Amino acid sequence: MSINRGLLAFRSVEDLLGQTATPLRIPDFQRPYSWSVQNARQLFSDIGSALEKRPEQPYVMGTVILLMRADQKHFEVVDGQQRLLTLHLLRTLLRGGRVSHLEAGGTPIHLAYQELARQVRDLEDISSYRQFLDTQAQVLRIVTDDEDEAFQFFDSQNFRGKALRPHDLLKAYHLREMASSTTAEQRAVVEQWETAEENDLDRLFGTYLARIHWWSRNLPAHSFSSDDLELFKGVSMSTPRLPGTEYHRAAKAALPGMQEWAHPDADERTSRDLRRARHQLDAPIVAGRSFFDFAAFMLEETHRLEELMYRRDAETGEPDPDLDLFGSGTRFRFNRELYIAAALYYTNKYSEDGLRQARPRLFRWAYGLRLAFERLGWRSTDNYALGLMASRDGLADFNLFAQIRDALDPTALELENTPVPPAVRSKNDDDRVLHDLLQEMR
Repeated sequence: MSINRGLLAFRSVEDLLGQTATPLRIPDFQRPYSWSVQNARQLFSDIGSALEKRPEQPYVMGTVILLMRADQKHFEVVDGQQRLLTLHLLRTLLRGGRVSHLEAGGTPIHLAYQELARQVRDLEDISSYRQFLDTQAQVLRIVTDDEDEAFQFFDSQNFRGKALRPHDLLKAYHLREMASSTTAEQRAVVEQWETAEENDLDRLFGTYLARIHWWSRNLPAHSFSSDDLELFKGVSMSTPRLPGTEYHRAAKAALPGMQEWAHPDADERTSRDLRRARHQLDAPIVAGRSFFDFAAFMLEETHRLEELMYRRDAETGEPDPDLDLFGSGTRFRFNRELYIAAALYYTNKYSEDGLRQARPRLFRWAYGLRLAFERLGWRSTDNYALGLMASRDGLADFNLFAQIRDALDPTALELENTPVPPAVRSKNDDDRVLHDLLQEMR
């Protein structure tokens, strides 16, 4: 892309959208406005948070890419349309203006405008917010004069790109919490994060960590989305300094040094337990660098357990052909997810010292559910995790995740005599193999 170096700069919102700014136009190739109410609310909230925490510092909101044609006196927006339109609506409202045709209606832009109007009405100091937005909120403006490359850029972004996934938003949030860190430290966590596959991060947060959080609190699980980011924002710079939050801040800061002093020559197994102690699933995350360390460790743990838990012996790692059938494929998907989530939570709290005995019991608990149904769906899986499937013959009637959360000693868990259905409801041969295997695991 032929970038105009003279126009490449961080520009304030006033510079981009104010009365003296070069006019902006939305080209025909752009999609209609598509931001959700949550997106608009988050933008408003993020600006307010930056004003509260760092009122004298610039607040960078990303990049906009503009096309400058030789025969025109305006810019065409190639990338950044959604953010710019939302900022334009917000500026209008902050100045007491109205967009009357957006005050009633149900399209995304109607709903975003109505949400922004509610937020502005609730502001205690509109003047300070407006001043900060105009002068301190900035974007990186990139301008190109090559129409073909601008269109290619747009097409490639929309062909490859998707809406930001929840873990992308978490990355951006925790990077902002590292504003006082050096560029090298920020680059290091980004490089660490980027080594992970997108689908692996989706699975980590959506399939394992979010479900463990909900089930351990006796809450039904659902698809992890941008509405659930609070689960993993943790204790941040803006969190009130109360006894509870100070405890977690101090623990995260002090524990690594104490562990290194107490265990200078720790072997691999001990080192893993020391890292588990630093990243307890029942404890709030501390925002910033600690989040990236947490995510990297949990990703490592899930990869390891996804392999280890289908071995004959959890200590020696000896292969087990009898378990291969249940470690892949779609028929046992929900059981597999239950099994690994339970193993992740179990080892995070109790280490692997008793995993040789616990592994077959966890397997029996997670896979017994398959025998009770001809077709096993998500709702039944969710209810089973919550201990609500006792009406089905032979199924466990307790919430294992809640028990792990409440028990400091794994011997308090009800795993030893976990029931399984006495018969197979389906005619699937794999289910009959599973039935015989579970009977052997008594």
